[in-house]
Amino acid sequence: MNIKIYKVGSFKYTPFDNFVGGDLNYLESNRVSIVTNVADADIIIAQNYKHIKKCFWRCIQGKKFLIWTNEPRFNDEYVKFKNVFFNLTKCHFMNIYTRDIFVTNISIHCGLINKDLKIIDKNFQLKSKKMIALMSYYGGVNAPKLMKGNENIDLIALRSQIALEGSKDGFIDVFGKGWPDGVSKEDSRDGDWGIRKKHLLADYNFNLCFENTAVYNYMTEKIWDSIENYCLPIYYGKHTNAYELFPENSFIDYSHFKSPIELFSFINNMSVNEYIDRMNKCINVYNSICQQGEKLVIDERKKMLDNIVEKLNFIKKN
Repeated sequence: MNIKIYKVGSFKYTPFDNFVGGDLNYLESNRVSIVTNVADADIIIAQNYKHIKKCFWRCIQGKKFLIWTNEPRFNDEYVKFKNVFFNLTKCHFMNIYTRDIFVTNISIHCGLINKDLKIIDKNFQLKSKKMIALMSYYGGVNAPKLMKGNENIDLIALRSQIALEGSKDGFIDVFGKGWPDGVSKEDSRDGDWGIRKKHLLADYNFNLCFENTAVYNYMTEKIWDSIENYCLPIYYGKHTNAYELFPENSFIDYSHFKSPIELFSFINNMSVNEYIDRMNKCINVYNSICQQGEKLVIDERKKMLDNIVEKLNFIKKN
């Protein structure tokens, strides 16, 4: 079955923009092609409602709709589809909440884990116990809630609160855009961000690296960059399946703390031996993924691409 899709809005950093070389070829080998004329499309795809609404009247012409996004805030539906546009048609969803993009918690970023790290020896000494936070402010402490049941799974407001309190009290150095005056040391996103990030992390041993949202399988480069650069991650494990990969007492799990002050006190009282033990547990996880090699990267990418093909075929048939 040939399937023609038309993209509305930006799809930067996604398979539909060939972010990973070979993605488009794989889709095309499964008879999925991208067209530049919406009239030729079977399915119109976008990353959020704002863009899909521009084409709402196309449902009268029999066009079908898919919202596909790997960004937590672009779409937060937990259902596979629902009726939209005055119940005239269905809109289908693939996002981090439907669990068919981040197929596993390494599926998107395992390709970044591509070198063995040396285990820290017993003679290791901490540079300091000051933390680094590499994050933009976005809505900061006023970021809107993202409710699942009775719990807010958004982490932007929480991590912003920790960073602000830590910066004020000298526990955290913040690097990123949009922060209130005097908080951020630099915007840090100009130029080659990958290289700059390594330079920044090199001066620290602890990294506040929450995701934007606490969701099953949603694990981005944040924790892996931290480990690669020998910073013990301060992560948020609740509502995630991080412990399917990591053993207990590896990364510092902020969901076990009641306040930023409690976290700061915990780090200040941490012995070098505990740091070494926790960091080496994280390194062992990193290395266990790396040692599976290119086959793992290909297999994990294929799972995600196969989900796209399967979904598009389902939409066209139904």
